[in-house]
Amino acid sequence: MITCGIVGVTGYAGMELLKLIGKHPEFTLVRAMSDSSTGLTLAQLYPWLEIEDLTLEPFRVDALDDIDVIFLATPSGVSAHYVTQLTEYEGVVIDLSGDLRLPASSYETWYGKPAVPASLQAQAVYGLTEWNRDAVRSANWIANPGCYATAVALGLLPFVNGGWIDPNEIIVSACSGITGAGKGLSAKTHHARSNENVQLYKIHTHQHIPEIEQTLYAVSGTQATVSLSTHLLPINRGIMATMSVVPTLEQSEADWVDALRQAYADEPFIRVQQGEPEIRTAVGSNYCDLWVYLDQRTNRLTIISVIDNMQKGAAGQAIQNANVRFGLNETAGLNEQPQYI
Repeated sequence: MITCGIVGVTGYAGMELLKLIGKHPEFTLVRAMSDSSTGLTLAQLYPWLEIEDLTLEPFRVDALDDIDVIFLATPSGVSAHYVTQLTEYEGVVIDLSGDLRLPASSYETWYGKPAVPASLQAQAVYGLTEWNRDAVRSANWIANPGCYATAVALGLLPFVNGGWIDPNEIIVSACSGITGAGKGLSAKTHHARSNENVQLYKIHTHQHIPEIEQTLYAVSGTQATVSLSTHLLPINRGIMATMSVVPTLEQSEADWVDALRQAYADEPFIRVQQGEPEIRTAVGSNYCDLWVYLDQRTNRLTIISVIDNMQKGAAGQAIQNANVRFGLNETAGLNEQPQYI
């Protein structure tokens, strides 16, 4: 069995990792760490979860010798505190925060927090599994992608990589459930404000914008410019990203659908759909569902990407990366069907 530890088990992503590791055929959880809730047991935190009842421990590097992989399920800026203590750790580190995704200058501009040392960030492999699988296989430091970045990049990459669209005409409107804002309460996430409401936030300033552009360039060699607007929905989980782009080829809608299907033909978690998009087709699963439509009147393509921000946008993709890193079946522990209702 591959031994696992989670730092940050009290947050939403940490909770989702507990669930996924608990039913994984090859992973076992041996350390549950939280500096804020040390001494509590998992049964006290999550009495409804059927998992081994570990006691939460403070983070200590000298307690990690028996752990093959550490998942950092802590917020951006907090992960950096742990990352800098793990330089001598010989196992695999998978960071679900943004702290290892961007170079220092870009990170500090978009996150407004001090960056990790450049030497550490440079070691991290970006874990968008479908497009960076070979690098993940040998990585000891994995930067798990952001939720919006995952949904948008998976939708855009076949088109940008193929040179099928104008990289300077990418407009994205994306909506997320309330768990995407994290567990901490704020004015925006307070029930009285978020319920029966849709809120536009971080207009053109969301920290996943440079991550998306960096990913498009890393895969395709094309410098793309992305305009991203993000919205908070009064639902628990799920992301829908609607991308409006200008094609460089004249093709029918059926041809575009076929091209997208061919791009992801061998990917177990990417499904090219038809009909009307819904967030619920992916919620509760590690799937990314994609649609593409041609507007003949305006000569624009509309690409839709739907994921569960807690799974494919966080914990599920982290497990997927761990599966690849340890040479396991990529779908191990990730076979849940969407909840839908």
